[in-house]
Amino acid sequence: MAEILLVRHGQASFGSDNYDQLSELGYRQGRLLGQHFLQKEHHFNALYSGTLARQQQTAQALIDVYRAAAVDVPELTIDAAWNEFDNHAQVERLLPGLLEKHAELKDDAEAMLRDKKSFQKVLRAVFQYWIVEQPETEGLESWPEAKARFEAALKTVMKNNGSGQSAAAFTSGGVVAALSAIVMGMGADKVYGLFEPVINASITRLIHSQNNISLSSFNEHQYLTALSGDDDIISYR
Repeated sequence: MAEILLVRHGQASFGSDNYDQLSELGYRQGRLLGQHFLQKEHHFNALYSGTLARQQQTAQALIDVYRAAAVDVPELTIDAAWNEFDNHAQVERLLPGLLEKHAELKDDAEAMLRDKKSFQKVLRAVFQYWIVEQPETEGLESWPEAKARFEAALKTVMKNNGSGQSAAAFTSGGVVAALSAIVMGMGADKVYGLFEPVINASITRLIHSQNNISLSSFNEHQYLTALSGDDDIISYR
């Protein structure tokens, strides 16, 4: 058997001009991630990341911890297939039509850029509309297209992962949720239920043979408080 660790990026910069950057807390989470694996003397055979800055920065934080301890760690392989759903495009393209059906979302839609709870409520409604009803919107990635992208990324890592080896993919919450649902044979309508609770810098473990794969653990994050002694180290966005 081999393992693939799906690592969600650290906290991004919500409310700033550029969301796609780790916050100070996000960098701290990334360093704790590296310390966690280093203490376990964990050997990585391959490291993957999407092209998003927050994903690569989380991976680099782990790499820096390993290299500072003079422990070998692979170079990072960048693959856009590990990128998050384009939530911004989903909201921009689908929210107007959704508000026509659900006027009760209007106040949250107006507050979403400054209020995390409103942002989460709107994101949930738009995401469910996108993944369950699958409206046709030219130029917007569909759920079948996203699903195929994630499955292809996973199969590439499985193909390269030898028996007893460990690979980590630094990605985003939506990808972690989607692949967890796919591996467990869950319907598309269940994906968001897995998406919402995924903690920043959490670890989801998949184990596989050449042809079969299963979920071993989901959303592991206890190491963050164990190493930091700080409950405020936990974040969702």
